[in-house]
Amino acid sequence: MSSRLVIFTLLLTLFFPGIINGQQTDSIAAGPSPWPGMVAGSIAFGSALAARQAYPHSFAVTERGAGSDRGTDIIQYLPMAFPWVMKAAGAPTRSGWGRMAVSQGISAGLMIGIVKGLKDNVNSVRPDGSDHHSFPSGHSAWAFMGATMVAKELGDLSPWYTIGAYTLATGIAVERVVDHHHYPTDVVAGAGIGVLTTELGYFIGDLIFGKSQISTQTEKHLRPNNNFSYLSLETGLSLPLGSIHAGPTKIQRLPALSAAMKGAWAISDHWGLGAELGLLSTPINVDYHHDCTYVKSLSSLGFIILPYYNCTLSRYVSLTAEAGAGYRYNFPLNVLDDAVRSCSGTAVGRMAVGCVLRLSPRFSAKASVGYEMARYRFDLSPSTAFHLPEGGSASGISSSLLLSISSRYEF
Repeated sequence: MSSRLVIFTLLLTLFFPGIINGQQTDSIAAGPSPWPGMVAGSIAFGSALAARQAYPHSFAVTERGAGSDRGTDIIQYLPMAFPWVMKAAGAPTRSGWGRMAVSQGISAGLMIGIVKGLKDNVNSVRPDGSDHHSFPSGHSAWAFMGATMVAKELGDLSPWYTIGAYTLATGIAVERVVDHHHYPTDVVAGAGIGVLTTELGYFIGDLIFGKSQISTQTEKHLRPNNNFSYLSLETGLSLPLGSIHAGPTKIQRLPALSAAMKGAWAISDHWGLGAELGLLSTPINVDYHHDCTYVKSLSSLGFIILPYYNCTLSRYVSLTAEAGAGYRYNFPLNVLDDAVRSCSGTAVGRMAVGCVLRLSPRFSAKASVGYEMARYRFDLSPSTAFHLPEGGSASGISSSLLLSISSRYEF
């Protein structure tokens, strides 16, 4: 499957980042404050949990899944192993052997406990119907925990190690949705848990070891707030505007969870070019003469190019405006009777404004509001399961209000 090729390609970005950057230092910084990471992880988990609670709790699933993919079953652990491989090869990591083992051991213990507790107590059917343990995604939790460990141990050696690790983790999360093992809410929650527990584990490790087995070089002061290149993880809500009618049937699009990875290159002090790879999951209802039935979440994968303008207000705060276009691929709904079908993909256009708050020399948070337009097409067939006595179709241009928050690594 093409998703395996994507994972393999992303894997290459993890093992060869230092060649691209070509910059190394003799010692590694102790790293920024853990609080930005804790906040980012908590926001990701909280937003996914809130979005999941807003979703309908019945599912139109008819086909059983074929089980997990063995490729991602192995690859999910590679980011966690990478700092150990690099340290064994002689790279200067943030922590000594013992300190890294304790910090990462605590992180893994916390993550496993939280993920298992939620899986055992939250009744969440997987998209493929294979079991009731969809929330949260354990693969995403392992991958993002490992990526955060890479950022902690090797991020100051070269920012490309962080970029490669989070790119790989995002690829794993995307694969879990593409292969119908998880909903986007599941992978966002897993990512948030992975980031949060790693920050907690390293925070506890720092309390235990103090100044022992750690590099003492630190970056204490904020650099001038120029237009930085960055890598960010973003979560948000897409609020559909207006309604869609296919004859007497109304197609309702409920608030959708979005999750994206975005990278940007600062061309000048004010202008830059960004690119976003994101997932969107939109719950769909059909309403025939006020007889409303939940269909399924329409999941899609989008790629958008976004030129942007940055206006610096102070050392801590800046404003941004962006506008761009791209393409979104819609995964098939595959519901009973093939009663509801969507177009396979569509062009999208977006504009947004945001506010960036710098939290440390390398990390910042951004909140934004935006507007997006895209074409749609839905085809309906008669179905007793969805209370549709007649078919129909609808097409046009839809619009949505976007609300999002992101955590950014700047370099």
